[in-house]
Amino acid sequence: MINCIEIKNFKCFDHLKLPLSKLTVLAGTNAAGKSTVMQALLLADATAREKGDYVDASEALGVAVGGPKALISQNRTEIPEGDFLFKIQLEEMMITFVYKIDKLMSLKLSYRQSGKMPDNKLLYLNAERLGPRISYPAGIDEEILSNGANAAFLIDRADMQQRQVPDCLALSGNKSKFSVHVENWMNAILGDVNFSVSTDYVKAITDIRYGNEVAEEPVLPTMTGFGISYILSIVTAGLWCASLEHASLLIENPEAHLHPAAQSRMGKFLECLADAGVQVIVETHSEHIIDGARIQAALMKRTDDIQIYFFAKSKESIQVNKIDVDKNGELSEWPKGFFDQKGQDLRDLFEIRRTHASH
Repeated sequence: MINCIEIKNFKCFDHLKLPLSKLTVLAGTNAAGKSTVMQALLLADATAREKGDYVDASEALGVAVGGPKALISQNRTEIPEGDFLFKIQLEEMMITFVYKIDKLMSLKLSYRQSGKMPDNKLLYLNAERLGPRISYPAGIDEEILSNGANAAFLIDRADMQQRQVPDCLALSGNKSKFSVHVENWMNAILGDVNFSVSTDYVKAITDIRYGNEVAEEPVLPTMTGFGISYILSIVTAGLWCASLEHASLLIENPEAHLHPAAQSRMGKFLECLADAGVQVIVETHSEHIIDGARIQAALMKRTDDIQIYFFAKSKESIQVNKIDVDKNGELSEWPKGFFDQKGQDLRDLFEIRRTHASH
C-alpha cells in the first residue's frame, strides 16, 4: 500500500505531503489540485514500469499535456538534478522520482529513480468513461482502460479463468462466477439489473445485454441510461482488483450519472473494496459518496481506514484540510465550502419566504 505521496514543483503544488489510507477521498473546489494528486500517482506508476530513459507524460496521464513545462509549478523551488519530483512512501521503503524536462524531446521527461516499486497493479478510471455502446472492444487480457473500455470483455475473461473475489465481497457466496458478483453489486447499487456478455474473438468485440424483472427481452446498452454503463467499469475494476494480491484503484467522479441513493451505495461499495484489501483513491464532488463510505466504515468498525481531504483554492495558495472520521462515522470538522451549499441554498429560500411574507 502507498502510505504517503510527497509532491514538489508539480503543477499547482510547490510542495504537498499527503498521507494516504486504505480509502482516500479527495474532495474540494474545481481546479484546486485534486486531479494533480491523481496524476502524480499515475506518472510515478508509469515511470516505475518504464524500461527506457524517458517517460512520455501524455501517455502516462492519458491526456494531451502539450508542453511539459505545464507540469512544473510556477512557484517552484530548486531541486538538484531536476524540475519536479515525487516521493512515494510504501510500507517499508521510500521511492523518489526526479524528473527533468528535455527541450529536445518535448513530450518526454528524463527521470532518475531511487528504489524499486514492488509489484502492485494500479487501475485508473477517469471521469470521461465510455458510455452506452452497441458493442465494446475486447482483447486486452488484464487491463481496463482509463475510459472503462474493455470492462465487458474482462468480465467474460474472468469467468473463463474462474476468477474469485474475497468472501467479504461475495454477496451470493464465493462459488459464484465473476459475472454474478458484478451483477450482484450492480443490483446492490442500482437495483434490479441483470446482464449477459459474449465475446466475438474474430471481431475482437464483446456484446453486453441488460435486463430487469419487467423487461421481456434483454436490450442493448444504447437503450439504457448512462449510469448503468458508467457503473459497470467501476464495479468490474473494483472486483478485479480485489481478486489480485496487491492492487490500487484510482477513480475520478464515481458519482457520474447516478441518482443520489445510488451514489451513497457506491460509497459503501468503495469502502467494502478497501476492507477487502484494495487501496482506493477517489476524487469526488459528491457528498453522497462520502456519506455512504463513512456509514459503511462505521458499520464495519473500520473508520481508521478512511481519510478525507478537502482542497480549497484562494488567491494566494491551495489549502488542503485533513478530515478524520470517528467511530460513529462523524466528521472531525466541516470546513467552509465542504458540501455546505445545500445549507446556504436553504437559508436563501428561507429569506425569500420571509421577505415575501412581510409584504
